[in-house]
Amino acid sequence: MTIVAIHRDPMAMSPISVRRHSQPMTLSEMAADMQLTADFARRGQICINGHAVPHGVWPMVRPKPRGAVPIEVTFHAPAMGGGGDGKNVFATIAAIALTVATGFIAANGIGFLGIAGGTTAATLAAAGVSALGSMLISALIPPPSLQQRDGNTRALGTASATGNVLEPNGAVPRVVGTRKIYPPLASEPFVYFDGEDEVVEAVFILAGPHKLEGLRVDGARIEDLSGVVHETREGWPGDARLSLIRRQSRTEQIGGELRGHVVSGDNGSLLESSSGDLADALPMPRTAATREAPDEQQLQIAFTAGLHLDGGDEKIRVPFRLRLRRFGEETWRNLPELHFQGASVRGVRSTIRFRWVDDASSPSDATATDGWVEARIASPAQAGGSAWQADPYFDAAAGGADYLSTSTNSVTDVKGVVLSRYEAQIMLSRGEFPPGIYEFEITRGYAFRNAQYSAGAYTLNGSVRDFWGYQGDASSPSIAQTRDRLADTVQLVRSVSIWEEHPLPTDDFAAIAVIARNQELDDVSVLASGYVQDWDGTAWSDWVTTSNPAPHLRDIIGGMLSAKAVHPDLVDNAALVAWRDACAVEGYTCNAILEDLTVADAARIVGAAGYGQLGMSEKWGVVRDYDRSGETPVQVFTPREASGFSWSRAFADLPDGFRVTFVDRDRDYAQRQLMVYRDGRPGGLVEQVTYEGLVTEAEVRERVAYDFANARRRGTSYSLTASAEAVACRRGSLVGVQHDMLTRQAGQGRVLDWELNEDGEVVALTLDDSVPVLSEPFMDEVPNLAAVLDLSVLGARTGLVLRRTDGTMSTHEVASSTGKATRLELLEPTGEAGIDADILAVVGRKASELRRMIVFSIEPRDELTFDLTLVDEAPEIWAA
Repeated sequence: MTIVAIHRDPMAMSPISVRRHSQPMTLSEMAADMQLTADFARRGQICINGHAVPHGVWPMVRPKPRGAVPIEVTFHAPAMGGGGDGKNVFATIAAIALTVATGFIAANGIGFLGIAGGTTAATLAAAGVSALGSMLISALIPPPSLQQRDGNTRALGTASATGNVLEPNGAVPRVVGTRKIYPPLASEPFVYFDGEDEVVEAVFILAGPHKLEGLRVDGARIEDLSGVVHETREGWPGDARLSLIRRQSRTEQIGGELRGHVVSGDNGSLLESSSGDLADALPMPRTAATREAPDEQQLQIAFTAGLHLDGGDEKIRVPFRLRLRRFGEETWRNLPELHFQGASVRGVRSTIRFRWVDDASSPSDATATDGWVEARIASPAQAGGSAWQADPYFDAAAGGADYLSTSTNSVTDVKGVVLSRYEAQIMLSRGEFPPGIYEFEITRGYAFRNAQYSAGAYTLNGSVRDFWGYQGDASSPSIAQTRDRLADTVQLVRSVSIWEEHPLPTDDFAAIAVIARNQELDDVSVLASGYVQDWDGTAWSDWVTTSNPAPHLRDIIGGMLSAKAVHPDLVDNAALVAWRDACAVEGYTCNAILEDLTVADAARIVGAAGYGQLGMSEKWGVVRDYDRSGETPVQVFTPREASGFSWSRAFADLPDGFRVTFVDRDRDYAQRQLMVYRDGRPGGLVEQVTYEGLVTEAEVRERVAYDFANARRRGTSYSLTASAEAVACRRGSLVGVQHDMLTRQAGQGRVLDWELNEDGEVVALTLDDSVPVLSEPFMDEVPNLAAVLDLSVLGARTGLVLRRTDGTMSTHEVASSTGKATRLELLEPTGEAGIDADILAVVGRKASELRRMIVFSIEPRDELTFDLTLVDEAPEIWAA
């Protein structure tokens, strides 16, 4: 089966252009093959079997012939004008785009389009709207689902603390209700060497105040881990700042070897270059750069196999030369030459620290006989070579020794250096080295035996040696110390920029600070409950943790975390409190993690969990969906008050079930998939949906039942244009509608007069127009059924709805005889309160005088008129 592509220029008399494709092509490729007009990619339209495909997915849709199903791809000029067809095409496009973004349908036998993701193609092929998509477009209370979003976080590499590090201006998550969460890192973790240990400092945060419980690392209680200390803050304004961690850092993982001399495998002192260039056999420098103006820079190194000669205890030295330059400058400045000494078969860790200080006048000091044992500002030249000199900044020029060690502490000319077993510190004056971005270069020399070395003369076995060069001529270059049986491999592990700044710019975060020694902080989790102000009977003032959606919805629009909080006077507290109480009675809860969401998306997740939605009119409140069976409509619309009444019916092809992804509280908040079938019976058509905020199987099943019932019972939408009386309604209001398009017996009028009995009660009313009245006998009261023209009216009675002056509605049975009438007698008298001239009277068959509907939307128009869209009340949705 081939794919047929069809196009004809709408303004030309040329024949139809037809292409037959046996190999799969994307819609974009087909369009290019058709040689269409220049603006087609921007304004044209492509349809598959008559159904429009959105422009954005043309490069991704690749129809594939499969089986005997024909595929026609047609290319159309853009639809012009504003007729009904244009609206239908727009709705189709919107629905397809929404389906691509939010869900997929897996169906047997509907797979003849080949698209990445597979089952989405079935939806595109039929140009159908998924059940989830339909609900997102047209449901009164859309499901608690979100479109997929690309993360905006930076994943760490192989650090000792892993997680998501917030980017600048990144979104900080907020917990609604209670959830297990893996909080993001406020800044990169700081990993450093402390003696023989590796330590990590990390700060994790949440937005706003949270109750923090059950802190765990890789599933283990943090209190049970040795070498781990932590500190928490709930995040209240005015809280004392974290004291455990007061600095932040940025790490570049390097993990590369500081390569020394390359020697022959047969002769451990003879240099050998595979390229033939002797320079390739010499030590290779490595460069690392700081971030902007750090207070300290660390180069962390490790002797991965230890430092020893044939496993013995003879001390071995490795010299290092370093230099730096400010970013953008050409000239390097030499730092003191450093010597590291040891005799260890275990791995050795160490750090070179560069600290920017205001005063670098404190004396240099060397305290170790192992580790960093020597720093030099001058080294004499090997025969035929050149002498080496550090930058004059490090030379006190007092006539003392040109090196620092434990034996020269009091007489050395080396300044700004402190040596210890595990650290070499070099002090950089901010006046001499202005803060900024710097490049550091480090090069190792070849290792040698300490016993053969003289620091004062800078000699090895009595001769000055260039530990970064070689001796002899180029035909037989060698080093003085053989590398045979020598373990001296050095790795530059990390380059770390450090700022002495608190990791949190404000105290308005719930924070967890952790310092772990020789521990990897993977999967740090906490059971967090967001604090929110709850209703205390008079105001939203009590700070509590609660899963009731109402306080959290109010917090989203008017809480302290809102970027532009709604003024309290503009919040509909009555509606929110009523919803709060209803959620408490019905057991509706929301337990969600809100991160990087718009206010609308966050409100939708929280609202939908309580079968509500953020409502905006003259005040910000909530639109609820609930069983209104016992309520009276707030307004009535008839042809007297409304015009342009129309209705449309969507015949949705509902899936047989939902495959729901949700976070299950009973499984320690692990993600779970649950199959829920529409009628309790498995079927072949299944749609994927993710529910946010629902954390129990019971909540999920209840929501799926609601969504399916909503799709079945509210598939019809009604439209009308109403007068200023529509201001009595809001989205979600219960209204009554009567129109002859809905029922055969429909009548309306305005009250002209009324009659009272001796008790002052109303017994009859006169209207300004005649209305149909039915008062037919019951079937058992008819002697000859064959004489009855319409059996459907047997037993029919007429009901009358009065909209009284106070806005309330009252319903009464009419006692008048069958026919057209302006005077209506009431079967039972009613009180006169609220009855006055010109009040609305609506007549219809008893118990169905009005079609009860819910306002879906209200749009203002000119001259104080409003366009209303309505859906059926559908009390069956709430039937057990």
